[in-house]
Amino acid sequence: MRRQVRCLPSPVQFNPRRVHVDAIADLSETLSSIVERTGKSVVRVEGGRRRAVSGIVWSPRQVVTVAHGVHGDRAEVTVDGKTYAARVKGRDEATDLALLELDEALSPATFDDGASLKVGQLVLRLARPGETVRATSGIVSTVGKKTWRTQRGGEVGFFLESDAPHQPGFSGGPLVDLEGRVLGLTSTGVLRGTSVSIPTATIRKVVNQLDQHGRVRRSYLGLQLQPVQLPDDVRSSTGEEIGLLVTGVEKGGPADAAGIAYGDTVLHLGDDSVKTLEDLYLYLRADHVDQQVPVKVFRNGQVTTSQVTLGGR
Repeated sequence: MRRQVRCLPSPVQFNPRRVHVDAIADLSETLSSIVERTGKSVVRVEGGRRRAVSGIVWSPRQVVTVAHGVHGDRAEVTVDGKTYAARVKGRDEATDLALLELDEALSPATFDDGASLKVGQLVLRLARPGETVRATSGIVSTVGKKTWRTQRGGEVGFFLESDAPHQPGFSGGPLVDLEGRVLGLTSTGVLRGTSVSIPTATIRKVVNQLDQHGRVRRSYLGLQLQPVQLPDDVRSSTGEEIGLLVTGVEKGGPADAAGIAYGDTVLHLGDDSVKTLEDLYLYLRADHVDQQVPVKVFRNGQVTTSQVTLGGR
């Protein structure tokens, strides 16, 4: 009897090159779909400057863009071949942000505050300098840990930078992750000659103020101050080592109205210990306008507390 020989199927050959090509194809599809999806929320903004900039649809009838790209109180917003008239609700040159309002509803972007951002993460820089969306790719190259101030005194939550190329008209466009979420807004107006991204959390704070007041309100005391080392007897009585000596008082300003005078030494403002001018600036840069706060001062050997209603600028 003749034995039947069963032929086994030949093993599947592993082709690393094929896997590599497939992975690249998947990434390419991911990137193109992000551009297609998020690009609906990226607009061209013509605000009276010689060159158009980009913008991001913040809410159905609001667009956030760069302040240096908007001049006057009117602008034009273009997306998908349609142009819309927009009003400039407010501008903040310190953070290079501007808020535009439209009568028509557009498609808002999805935003992320960047809490899980890591250096090396793949990102896309999107813009609409012309009729269509443009994109460049790269990685997150810097994620700062501290709040920083721009050259004009604006407060930015953290330093965010990418090596994705910046091309003409890209200011005002978004930096997005591989989920299509906006991590920040591209600007060359906060650091001269450098393209950075204003993080979403900072955009949110500024937009809220622009929406309510048309500008970013910053609190002020109306004092000129100089850091000083406190004498030993003052240290023992106050528990503080450093204070801020009042070297000038704005006539009719908030501190003057509360009775703070030349020669006083400020120890505390609100609930914060004031040890440096930076401590004071950090407190005042927040919107405490029209709020009454306690200011503890050392005067003539005694510690007194004055209630100051902060002004706004």
